[in-house]
Amino acid sequence: MTKPHVMVLMGGPSAEYSVSMSSGRMVFNALASLDDFCVDAIVIHENGDWEKTRSIPEDAMHPSALVHSAPPRQATLRGLQLLEDADVVFIALHGAFGEDGTIQAVLDTLHIPYTGSGPLASALAMNKHRAKELFQFHRLPTAPEFYIPPTKAESIERLIPQIETRLGYPLVVKPNEGGSSVGIHMTDNRDALRQALEEHADVGVPLLVEKKLVGRELTCAVLEDYDGSVTALPVIEIVPHAGNFFDFTSKYADGGSDEICPAQIDHKSARRIQDLAVRAHQILGCRGFSRSDFILTTEGPILLEVNTIPGMTPNSLLPKAAKAYGLEFPQLMKRLIYLALGITPQAMNA
Repeated sequence: MTKPHVMVLMGGPSAEYSVSMSSGRMVFNALASLDDFCVDAIVIHENGDWEKTRSIPEDAMHPSALVHSAPPRQATLRGLQLLEDADVVFIALHGAFGEDGTIQAVLDTLHIPYTGSGPLASALAMNKHRAKELFQFHRLPTAPEFYIPPTKAESIERLIPQIETRLGYPLVVKPNEGGSSVGIHMTDNRDALRQALEEHADVGVPLLVEKKLVGRELTCAVLEDYDGSVTALPVIEIVPHAGNFFDFTSKYADGGSDEICPAQIDHKSARRIQDLAVRAHQILGCRGFSRSDFILTTEGPILLEVNTIPGMTPNSLLPKAAKAYGLEFPQLMKRLIYLALGITPQAMNA
């Protein structure tokens, strides 16, 4: 049979542009190293233009300016024409437009298969507040929170006493929709909280304020098989060095953190985290793969969030867990492509 034509979609209009480019480059190189596929890259540049290429530029890893909109309409309409010959799209976009269900809905409309979760699961996972409401309904353990819709700076003084009464200190302030730890603030007093809220008020994004939990930072990825079963990969413990928590620099800088796989935790805790990761994946209706983040407290693991498009950079966690499970990176990419196509490699070669 003709080799499937894979297009790796990367870049995009979010603060995680450089992370997406690094993920996309890794995915493209891995798929191009296999004899199973014809592979092209589609780069959505920061100005919104789309480009089909097989030469992906090397850029320094950095958080871009906070952007939360789709690319310009005309650029998107022209860019989508580049996908006409795709048999399947590998979505390596992170953040807005790529991870929030937008591009998934577009590809569904065009009847183009793609890797990962569909529009609804993507949108739910991206919206941390809505995802937590579902988790709480299903009795999964989550951190106490205070949700703040887009607000003006003059409302902050009214909100601060409410936050303090409900949660106390220390706190974590984060964008409700976003990833790669961009825009996260740790606050342990009123002045720091005010500063964090004012910074985000200027941008106009919804926020989630959570009680800061004390414990070990852990993550657990799950991977679906061709029969629809879901397997939890080994749990990874994260020990940041570059910051006080697993921030952008700790995630992506060489030596920014130690990532211990499998995590050196007791068997009961590891199994509990794996079970929670599978349940969270299924509750949101995720597809293909996902990665859930946890804090292991003295009371047990607490679920923080689910990532439907985990990073695929050289320092990313899902590839490390897959390798510990026995899947090298190219084989992991191959599996995700065939899952997206809804067939097995054996059926393709029959």
